[in-house]
Amino acid sequence: MHRLMSFEGMQEYIIDNELTDSVMIALHPESFDTLALDYIRIHETIQRPFEILGIEIIEDTSGTVQKNQVRIVDI
Repeated sequence: MHRLMSFEGMQEYIIDNELTDSVMIALHPESFDTLALDYIRIHETIQRPFEILGIEIIEDTSGTVQKNQVRIVDI
């Protein structure tokens, strides 16, 4: 598993980049699934919307985000 696409890795990314709830994180569908499954493995459930540290994580449906990459979306 790519480090960023783990629950712990995404937490670190959010903190290191000082992200706030004024953005969302868009992920490639495979990367989203990997992260969501790791989250479920740890928490045994997942909420909708899917958030980590108050940042919503969404699946890119436009095909513009590459696997294991992150796109920050202003909201």
